[in-house]
Amino acid sequence: MANFLSKLFSAGASSLVDAVGDAIDKNFTSDEEKKELENELAKANMQHQQVMGQQDLDRTKAYLADTASARENQTAIQQSEHASWLAKNVHSLLAVSIIGLTFFMFFWIIQGDGQTLLQNGMKDIVIYILGALTTIATQVVAYYFGSSQGSKDKQKSIDSITSGINKK
Repeated sequence: MANFLSKLFSAGASSLVDAVGDAIDKNFTSDEEKKELENELAKANMQHQQVMGQQDLDRTKAYLADTASARENQTAIQQSEHASWLAKNVHSLLAVSIIGLTFFMFFWIIQGDGQTLLQNGMKDIVIYILGALTTIATQVVAYYFGSSQGSKDKQKSIDSITSGINKK
């Protein structure tokens, strides 16, 4: 959504700059004045692009900070001596349950019990449930095994973009 709005406003800004440039072309006669105005408009467009890039960067930083906050909260619960066994293990229990249910549903469909549902017009519902479980199972696996490296890579990219913007 943010990229769509950025592109929309960027395209709007470009067409506005073109329209203003065309109107001014009719009123200024010297080539020097036209080039100076074109340079000013190009500079304004570049500043607009920089502001939009900074806003995208700020949104990404906020998202990553929210994710880090959630993980810090989970770490605090795990380390708390006053937290109950259930509070300390609810994430793991849900993760194992989701993965187990996903594998059970696939096994059930493949072994034949699910074939009756597929033949009785329940195909769309079964496919929807399997799709939802597969998506959630993928997120669980990414949380436990892949997300930390992805977060490091994203942070490295954000840092390099930030250093590039700050140098300008």
